[in-house]
Parts: sequence; structure tokens; C-alpha cells
Amino acid sequence: MKNNYTIEAYKKSQLAVNLTKSPHEIVKHLMENLIVCMKNIKKDTDFLEKKSKENHLDIIEVSKNRANNVTKALTIIYSLQVSLDFEKTPEIAKSFFQLYEYCRQQIIKAFSKKIKSGLEKSIEVMEEILDGWLAIGLEKKQ
Repeated sequence: MKNNYTIEAYKKSQLAVNLTKSPHEIVKHLMENLIVCMKNIKKDTDFLEKKSKENHLDIIEVSKNRANNVTKALTIIYSLQVSLDFEKTPEIAKSFFQLYEYCRQQIIKAFSKKIKSGLEKSIEVMEEILDGWLAIGLEKKQ
């Protein structure tokens, strides 16, 4: 019972921390987590390709983790897409929307068809975008 209280208190403190973050920090956090999820999907897909029928319990666990990462990644992509400002910067918003949509499609392909080449490219592109986003954050601080 006490453990549940501690967990709930932690969740509330994390929510409070997120409320004090700037929009720039929130997008940074989302991008970082999206990259982690995509790398995990790739790693789990690699594992499942190599371990087709060896240890049934490992396969089940990795499959669950992979599905959870797909769900998280798709949720993050949705969050990034809806945060775009099509009125203020329509060209930039459209480009980012298309990029996020490409990532979404590649995640689904990796999950459903085990085609990873597009996912690998998506990871590379998102890492480049994150690097740019971090540079923007440094410029704002100076």
C-alpha cells in the first residue's frame, strides 16, 4: 500500500516538473524519447529475427516490449504533429508533419513487416533534427 502511495507521489512530481518546462524543452524531451523508442523497436526486431524459435519466453517478453515501444513512439509522433503551428510557419510545419508521418509509417512497417531500413533512416533523421533543436536551445540561452 505504501509503495503505491510513493509511486503516485512520484508521478505527480514528474507532472509538476513537466508543467514548468518550456515548449522547447517539451519538444526536446519528446524527440529524445521518440529516438529511444525507435532504437528499441529496431533492437527488438533484430532480436526476433535471430531468435525465431529458440526461447519462447524471451520472444514473448521482447514482443511485448516492442509493442509497448511502438505504442509510445506513435503517441509521441502524434503529440509532435499536433504541436505544429500551421498558421505561424506553414512551410516549416508542413515539412515537419511530413517527416513525422514518414517516421510513423516506418515504425509501422518495422512492427508489422519487420522492414527496418526505413526505421534506421528515420532514427538518423530524427537524431539530426534533435541536434538542430538542441542548437536552437543553446542560442536562446545565450
